[in-house]
Amino acid sequence: MSKLHKMGKGVAVALLTTSMLSGCSYVIKTGANVALGFSENHIVPPILAMDDAEMVCNSGNALTPAIMSTKDMGADPTRMAVLLYTAAGICAENEALEAELRYLRAAKAGQVTEAQDARVEQKRWAGIAAERQYASYKLFANRWEAKYNYKLGDSCPTMRNDLDQTVYLLGMINGLQAMTNDINSGGAINVPKDIAGIVERGMVCLDNEKFWGAPMATRAVIWTLLPGAGDGKPEPYATLKQSMAIGEKKGVRLAHALYAVAAQASGDDAKLRDAFRSYAAATGDDKPANPQFRLIDKMAGLMVRGIADRYWTENTGVRSTREGLSTFWDDQPETSSELDDLFDGGGDEASAPAEEQPAQ
Repeated sequence: MSKLHKMGKGVAVALLTTSMLSGCSYVIKTGANVALGFSENHIVPPILAMDDAEMVCNSGNALTPAIMSTKDMGADPTRMAVLLYTAAGICAENEALEAELRYLRAAKAGQVTEAQDARVEQKRWAGIAAERQYASYKLFANRWEAKYNYKLGDSCPTMRNDLDQTVYLLGMINGLQAMTNDINSGGAINVPKDIAGIVERGMVCLDNEKFWGAPMATRAVIWTLLPGAGDGKPEPYATLKQSMAIGEKKGVRLAHALYAVAAQASGDDAKLRDAFRSYAAATGDDKPANPQFRLIDKMAGLMVRGIADRYWTENTGVRSTREGLSTFWDDQPETSSELDDLFDGGGDEASAPAEEQPAQ
């Protein structure tokens, strides 16, 4: 066999092998995208409609690695991954809260070593929460900038799909939460602080009415937290109240949770109690959650409950009861004016027994 013939045969084998491998890769990529598309269309909506946030957070821990593995197959797991990272972040935030409550109780009891250990645990879990939330934000930001050819926070993409808009909202909020949890962890993840400004500007891209008042509520929180961010903007707490009215009407109380976040950061006791009472008044059997977004409404409730548990533990040593959002340990009990009159020896003169008249 001539040398030229051997070379030609070798090239043919190489081309055939490359074609087979490329075809295999294409099949894998197609299969992964089909599976993700099925999940987005038929699994995500029922998950968003669930009201068991704890179960979903555990699902986020379990399923995120599997969903993210499709990225190496050439598929785009962004939308599923943002939702799952959001859920997994809640798990870590819950653990951080439990450690913080342990710290507060130990500090009240003068148990120095226990308090120190709890604080270390709290920071570790806050770091894990920040890492998951920042991973969600980066995944969302990179994909959206590439997909829509724009710079996040500088302009608005044209998102015609409701799921894309929901992912945009969750991705933005994850970025803000990642920054907050990173601060709580002592800067373990080094989340960039400019995310807050990007989120504030980027939230104008969403319809505030459609998304339960959450976009404007998120902006208002940032106005209260960042010096100068609210310059030339509407009054933040009035904006939060307006957004809460929308959220109550729509059955997703995320704006109420954001009001509690802002009130907690302000250190204003009256605002914090108002946030709790407002949330309690906006929930109940007569005010059901939006059936399409029960999960997000439940997540908002967990945020409020966590803030209430922290507030009660700081002041009483125990977490909030179910009634602890509307009544507090130092509330003065209402007393009946009639009972007051009775114990004071007073009363209505008309009801006093008539003096006995002498017999005629």
